[in-house]
Amino acid sequence: MMMFNEKCARRIYAYTEDYNLSSQHLCEKLGMRKEGLFKEFISFVNNPDGTPRYENTLQYAILKKEWEG
Repeated sequence: MMMFNEKCARRIYAYTEDYNLSSQHLCEKLGMRKEGLFKEFISFVNNPDGTPRYENTLQYAILKKEWEG
């Protein structure tokens, strides 16, 4: 992965909403592990009435040594 080799990253993480199964599948296909679920995590999207929309968000991550192993 370019981030590990060219940018010298030690750890890469990704956030995805709990309803976004395609993104979750991609993270898992890349070897990332599910690290946690943030309930009603911050969102930059509003409901039709203008109130903030808080979504359940999953965090995935992988370490360089896991990617290389």
